[in-house]
Amino acid sequence: MPVTRRSLLGLISSSTFIVAASPRAAIPALLPLDQPALVFPQGVASADPQADAVMLWTRAEPIVAADSAKLLVQVSRDSNFDTILVDALVESARDSDYTVRAYITGLSSDTTYFYRFIGADNSASRLGRTRTSPAPQQAKNVNLAFVSCQSYEQSYYGAWARMLADDKNAAEDEQLQFVLQLGDFIYERSWTKRYDGSPQSRYVPDFPDGVTTEKTRHAVSLADYRHLYKTYLSDPHLQEARARWPFISIWDDHEFSNDNFQSYSNYGETPTMDAQRKLDANQAWFEYVPATLGDLDMQAAHNFRAGKLTGNELSDNKTALESLCIYRKLQWGKHLDIVLTDTRSYRSEPCLPKHFATGIGLPMNSAKLVDIADYGSSYNDGKPPEFLPYGDGTTANPAFDRPPGTCLGLSQREWFMDTLSASSATWKLWGNALPLMPLRMNLSAIPFLDYEDSVISIDAWAGYPSEMRLLMCHLRDENIPGVVSLSGDHHLHGASTVSWSTTDPDARPVAADFACAGISSTPLIEEVINTVKDAGAVFREMVYRQEEDERVPIWHMTMLQGVLASFSYVKTGLKSIADWLGPNQANPGLRFIDATANGYGLAQFSPEEVKGQLVSMENMREAFTSAPEIRYKAKFRIASWEGSASPDLQGPTFDGDPPFPFEADQV
Repeated sequence: MPVTRRSLLGLISSSTFIVAASPRAAIPALLPLDQPALVFPQGVASADPQADAVMLWTRAEPIVAADSAKLLVQVSRDSNFDTILVDALVESARDSDYTVRAYITGLSSDTTYFYRFIGADNSASRLGRTRTSPAPQQAKNVNLAFVSCQSYEQSYYGAWARMLADDKNAAEDEQLQFVLQLGDFIYERSWTKRYDGSPQSRYVPDFPDGVTTEKTRHAVSLADYRHLYKTYLSDPHLQEARARWPFISIWDDHEFSNDNFQSYSNYGETPTMDAQRKLDANQAWFEYVPATLGDLDMQAAHNFRAGKLTGNELSDNKTALESLCIYRKLQWGKHLDIVLTDTRSYRSEPCLPKHFATGIGLPMNSAKLVDIADYGSSYNDGKPPEFLPYGDGTTANPAFDRPPGTCLGLSQREWFMDTLSASSATWKLWGNALPLMPLRMNLSAIPFLDYEDSVISIDAWAGYPSEMRLLMCHLRDENIPGVVSLSGDHHLHGASTVSWSTTDPDARPVAADFACAGISSTPLIEEVINTVKDAGAVFREMVYRQEEDERVPIWHMTMLQGVLASFSYVKTGLKSIADWLGPNQANPGLRFIDATANGYGLAQFSPEEVKGQLVSMENMREAFTSAPEIRYKAKFRIASWEGSASPDLQGPTFDGDPPFPFEADQV
């Protein structure tokens, strides 16, 4: 189909349009007569900047009932729109909840653009600002933010407000060029109160459909998921962030269902097939989270494809999963490839059922038990135990004849490894919803109890050790340098190098991982404290120390220096003894952790190094009128490395008030 300066190439799917920018000023497009005026209550957004293209987004709702309405998308190099490069007719339709996606091509590389949407009767959206990436061989630094976990209810969006204020005051070469959104943009489930019984900061209005239980509500329909996105995007700071920076987005679990795998929800004791709900969640994500999917050449990513369910579990699961594919690769100039994965849609079932460990006499999921369950029939060089070595030894191994688990799925895993092998960029940024860093409690160090080192959560990469080892061995065997994972999900700040083994002392690091705490979601330490508050003193003293009205987060020390260090500090209050007893050998490479934080991450990639910052905010549970203050910034540095060398993670150093146990040593 021929492309003209103001031609609409086509409605691709769910109101996605391709529009070509003009090399000269665009010929003004005209709105047809009798179109309704529009409102733009969710603002504007842009996504996936490329050297010659970017995706623009808005939601344009007619002020009177209408199945559809025409509007204009305009793009200019100046905020006054003195020279308009794009002035094209697009359409808002009820079927896509009046969301509009305009893929603008023909742009200049490494350039800032402004955009807006215009409706009838002088109705107009807010102004948006976006940019393109550098050309493929252009050597250019990049400044980015990475974010995750933004529950609307659990705190206000002070982190967004602070990020915006700081960016506006920064020098131009220090301003952010894009935001990497690592999932949990919405929460499909809301809780009536916090762990301590207090009310949430604010509440999502009642769902159109929804299911309500004694403690929670959750979305069950397309209308519910749309309702969530509209509610979240009613926040002025989130709206302004999407208008100021292009976003590069993936999802985690809460865009569909907490702790999900494939099309299965996981609220109860056993997983439940929820194919229609997965279809609805995928459609709503596609409508409200702009991303370039179907327009990426030679990639599996594709736009939403509605499917028909038949009632057959296997085929319905396949239909729901194939409705949308989001794993993809983007490029930022010569030195940075951005590799984005989906760690939910293709993963295998959790390697162990809920409460399995306690049922065989273990206090937690031990690393050995997880290995047995996840490696399945390949465990011990293909000789897995028929019975588990716990309790009385009569519990059958549930994974005896099961294939090894996978977090990525076979097709995505092959694509991921091939993409890393083929990359010539200095840095391979892995947009990864889940932390890679080791987070184990070295319970084996406790004398007389015969405990084993245990993992914190099998919902993350720690629950898929066979595939994680395969990926890290691929980096080692292929001598692939510069892999840096930016991750979220766990509601904590963390920094670590990552190797192919946590137990082999000769296993060299092959990658680095920075995990960011939630923008607003409840910090992990509160969940951990709630879990152990009724447990025995042994476990409480690995997690917190009660000092008058304050609970000191000993869990950080447990992760970094081990359980004996924690016990000694709880009893003596002396960090010198704790330092002498560490580090925690079960977590090699772990350099920093803070499970009390809300905030975000910042990263600057240059040809020579990557500089990372983990930003922790002051309490944001109360409404605010000006941007809340930063509690601290933890700063890190990794120099670029080549071939069989390893990443050398330097830091943390701090601006502000660091968390326990990083404060100045106490006597």
